[in-house]
Amino acid sequence: MYFIRINGHELPTPFFYSVTSRDIESSGSGRFDETGIVHRSRVRHNVRTCDVKWRVPGTELDTISTALSEELLHVSLLNPASAGYVNCDMYAESVKADFYQQQNGNASESWWEISCRLIEY
Repeated sequence: MYFIRINGHELPTPFFYSVTSRDIESSGSGRFDETGIVHRSRVRHNVRTCDVKWRVPGTELDTISTALSEELLHVSLLNPASAGYVNCDMYAESVKADFYQQQNGNASESWWEISCRLIEY
């Protein structure tokens, strides 16, 4: 079992993983009249975002960074709502890498935390 596969490469198991599905509505949606009733015009249904965080040794930093660097990511991700996998095209937003824990004064043996949001096109 894997959580995320990008462009055919399985990424390490994250320590935090959250998938959200939402609808995209047209600019004409909202509460614009005195009735207070929502007027909704759904343009697209079930657009996924995936918030993910990894804590990895320095030896795995390049694997994750390289996978997230492409403009278009072909992603297979575990969808907790259906307990199955979903394939979609996504991009990585807000990629953040933090130093987490030093080991033996060596960057490759030290631990890093990488987080990002994957957003479906």
